[in-house]
Amino acid sequence: MIDVNLVGSFNLVKAVLPGMKCRTDRKPVSITFMSSQAGQVGIYGYTAYSASKFGLRGLAEALQQEVIADDIHVSLIFPPDTDTPGLAEENKSRPRLTSIIAGSSGAMQADEVAKKALNGIKSGSFIIPCNFEGFLLAIATAGLSPQRSYLMAFVEVVSVGILRIAGLCFQWTWYGSIEKWHAQKK
Repeated sequence: MIDVNLVGSFNLVKAVLPGMKCRTDRKPVSITFMSSQAGQVGIYGYTAYSASKFGLRGLAEALQQEVIADDIHVSLIFPPDTDTPGLAEENKSRPRLTSIIAGSSGAMQADEVAKKALNGIKSGSFIIPCNFEGFLLAIATAGLSPQRSYLMAFVEVVSVGILRIAGLCFQWTWYGSIEKWHAQKK
C-alpha cells in the first residue's frame, strides 16, 4: 500500500516534473494527490492505508515549496469513503469497527468527489476537502500547510480551538466504540 500510494506518487512526480518545469507557455499548472480523510486522522483497521495517505501530505507540502517558483501549484484532495466498486469490494472484508468509525463522515458519490476535486484544483487550493466533515477536518489539521486564501487562514486560526474540542469528542467516541467492541468479543 505504501509502495502504491506514496512511492508510486513520488515516482510519477519525479517522471513528469522536468517537463512541467521546462514548459514554454508558462501558464500555471497543477500537481494533485488523492489522499483520504484517513490521511488526516488515523482510522482503526487502516494502519497501512492511513500511513500511506499521511505520507502524501508531507510529499505535497515539501513539493509545493520546491515548485512554487515555477508556477506549479500542488493540491491535496481528502475525500471520505467514495461509493465505487473498490469500496464495495473493500466493505466485504474490512473490519466492522472500521465501518462504524468511517461512517461518521458518510460516503460520497464518485462524481461528487470529482466535482469538488476539479473545483479545488481550479481555485488553486492546496487542501481540498470534499464534504462538510472534511472541511472541518481540514481546518482542524491545517498545521503548517500552505494556505492561499487569507479568509481561510483567518477561519483556521479562529476555529482551531473549538475544532480541537470537537475532534477530541470524536476520538473519545471512537475509542469508546473500540472498547465496547472488544468487551463484547470477550
